[in-house]
Amino acid sequence: MSKIRKLSLQNAAGERFLFDGTDGVFASNLAGFGFSLDPEFADLSRGFFKNIESENEPQKQIPFTLTFTRNAYQVYRRFVDWLGSAGSLKLVYQPFGELEFFRDVTIGYVQKGELSIVRWLEVPCSVICLTPWYLPSPSVLALENGGSGSMKRYPYRYSEDLRYGSDSMAALSGTIFPSGHIPGAVDISYSGGIVNPRIRLTGNVSGRTYGVCKVSASFEPTDTLRYSSRHERSYVSKITAAGAETDLLDMLELSAEPFFHIPVDEPCTLSIEADSTISGKATVQVYYYFRSV
Repeated sequence: MSKIRKLSLQNAAGERFLFDGTDGVFASNLAGFGFSLDPEFADLSRGFFKNIESENEPQKQIPFTLTFTRNAYQVYRRFVDWLGSAGSLKLVYQPFGELEFFRDVTIGYVQKGELSIVRWLEVPCSVICLTPWYLPSPSVLALENGGSGSMKRYPYRYSEDLRYGSDSMAALSGTIFPSGHIPGAVDISYSGGIVNPRIRLTGNVSGRTYGVCKVSASFEPTDTLRYSSRHERSYVSKITAAGAETDLLDMLELSAEPFFHIPVDEPCTLSIEADSTISGKATVQVYYYFRSV
């Protein structure tokens, strides 16, 4: 029986159901791990065509078979009970090394049959993909000495996607290096006082400003600014020390794209600027997206 190792489903609480045989559950007969595009063409007549949209990608479905080899019906029941209370689901795939790729999914079907002659239960399943594969890569931006202008470098996982340099008292900045097949995104959490923050992404080669999120608001030292440019859930908000969250969409200046995406073909500078000294720190999670891994 063919198997793909290091494959699992992860629920909203971060708990995983493993398909690597740990609990006597194997995944096999997988398909849909490649990709296909659905480009659009304009007919120029006489056999000539112009590609007018090459990025269209149909929604994927990944079929597979789960084989329950020990206490088959009991473990199957535990699996469907786990699915029923999972909330959001992620398919987690580790094709090589330590890198884990994620894909937001929902269940397409789970089919239950009879035990085989060796008392194994084979269950055809499928998941419907809600996102491409993505690689979350966490990093940290921070100012030393409460805004002295010098920058501190912190350790982080995965590739060197973010590096630090010297900037003014009113800016945090770092370089994000390109990766992936589809423009990426960032989640930012800034803790500390700040007035009229501006989150900017600028191409280091082209000089292009990919976007600026300008927020007309003041934050107390105990407040947190949250920002995400993820394709499926873009937002900007303020969270107080008491945990009260305020949506700041009505406080955005829309002269530039507020929810920018990271290009795949040049390094960029990500910066947080303000009309005041920045004494807090920001954590940044970069999301690189892939059509196939």
